[in-house]
Amino acid sequence: MKNILDYVKLNQFTFKEKSFNELDALVFSWLSYYHIPKEIYKKNTFSTIKLKDLYRSKYLKDLTIDVFDIPKSNELLSLIAMSERFRDIDITYYYEILSKKTTKQFSAMSFIINKKLIFVGFRGTDHSFIGWKEDFDMAFTKNIPSQLEAKSYLENISKNFKSNIIVGGHSKGGNLAIYSSAFVNKNIQNRIKAIYSFDGPALRDDLIETNSYKAIENKIIKFVPQSSIVGMLFENSPNYNVVSSNSFSILQHNPFSWEIDKTKLKTIKTTTQNSTAFKKGINAVITNLSDEHKKLFVNSLYEVVEKTNANTIDDFYSNILKNIPILITGFNELSSEKKQLIFDTINLFVKNAK
Repeated sequence: MKNILDYVKLNQFTFKEKSFNELDALVFSWLSYYHIPKEIYKKNTFSTIKLKDLYRSKYLKDLTIDVFDIPKSNELLSLIAMSERFRDIDITYYYEILSKKTTKQFSAMSFIINKKLIFVGFRGTDHSFIGWKEDFDMAFTKNIPSQLEAKSYLENISKNFKSNIIVGGHSKGGNLAIYSSAFVNKNIQNRIKAIYSFDGPALRDDLIETNSYKAIENKIIKFVPQSSIVGMLFENSPNYNVVSSNSFSILQHNPFSWEIDKTKLKTIKTTTQNSTAFKKGINAVITNLSDEHKKLFVNSLYEVVEKTNANTIDDFYSNILKNIPILITGFNELSSEKKQLIFDTINLFVKNAK
């Protein structure tokens, strides 16, 4: 099965020779997860660095420190460094912020395709518990901090570059791509040619019903794997493409498992029954419970996780034998009201998923 690694390796046509396509969008979206070391780039500025200059052995560990599937991410970078299509593309406005105080995990970078086109890539959720907490906050918060940050980022890019814009991201990055495009002003929206979401959560219903969202709705191109879980969050529309994956369940969230066909992702008719069940279960929770109930549910779970003092998923799993008893103790220390609320929420999910 061929994937995006094969695409980068085999497609040696420049953007002058072959126009931008959906696999390019996926490559740039994934590159948005990488951390550019301060030794070679001053972040939060409009300076530039070429993609080929990222591939230096002494920086590889820092570049992909919390990127999912580090081996394939490193391989992707090595292929990009040799690629006629990608190697000379400039990165600009690499922006990154992680704040426990405001529960915000945000990063973005932009890729100058040519004088007429720039790709804005938003990072998805990293390994930090702050990032995961912010994701869960979407269930009860109309505008999470990263969404507002994404809108500001897109506005800043539009001020400094007068070219057309393509926006995209994987996972939460896809959600940020849609949100930012929907709520910038019309002049910027008119310059946006496409919005790519790769297995990203949809927006809340109250945001989808706005005129701002409807103005860009027909520009959204969404892909989810056949057993999608993350991409089904808040999703009430059938307007997405289902991608064939050689992995299973939540592991299909990894785009290196997605099958390609030349310059396109290979699509199939529908998602699996498990994906549909998850969609029904989670949407029942989102729809039927009040925002206050969902907030208390998320905060109660996070209260238990915080007792482990782990800042990232990697921290948690590196001390898994120690942390499991801490989680059990933390749950037992919750008030009876919080415990019942957690049980009620899980039961609602299971009942509707069945």
